[in-house]
Amino acid sequence: MKTQAELKRFATKHQVPVMMDDGLQFLLETIMNQKGQRVLEIGTAIAKTAIAIASLDDSIQVTTIERDPEMIAQAKKNIKEAGLEERIHLIEGDANEVSIPSEKFDIIFIDAAKAQYQRFFAKYSPLLSEDGIIISDNMSFHGLVEHPENTKNRNTKHLVRKIAAYKDFLKNHSSFDTIFYSIGDGVALTRRK
Repeated sequence: MKTQAELKRFATKHQVPVMMDDGLQFLLETIMNQKGQRVLEIGTAIAKTAIAIASLDDSIQVTTIERDPEMIAQAKKNIKEAGLEERIHLIEGDANEVSIPSEKFDIIFIDAAKAQYQRFFAKYSPLLSEDGIIISDNMSFHGLVEHPENTKNRNTKHLVRKIAAYKDFLKNHSSFDTIFYSIGDGVALTRRK
């Protein structure tokens, strides 16, 4: 079984975006404090985060969604090596298109295509349990959300605008309250009012 450090080295070597260490620590502590048993992760990558979450407690079940075939293959390998096939359920496909069992989740973790966060929120927030929380990563996007002038790249500017719009969407939501943390690459913690 690969350790978290080995998974991180693999991610760095192969340029796979994974959650920053302090952001991951915050996520894991939040799940423990929340006593979350059922976790939905949107954006598996190599399953580094899913494995860390499932390793917190034997009662935790993780459903995770990934669309990239190369990531899916690597995630399956890592989940199998970790001996967590019974508790990490990988759904293959675009999170905007797949259908998942209509169960309730204690934690929904959004860490996939940044430009799609608002659509993911709209699609999956109805699956949140009564006291559940939604955690969104990359709210700062390397500081560019706060300082969009620091990039000249048109695609990056578009992405930064989408993330900023998602932040505004969360701030002004009539049914949810959100707290933003400058941990990792910026984390939003959202719960029902």
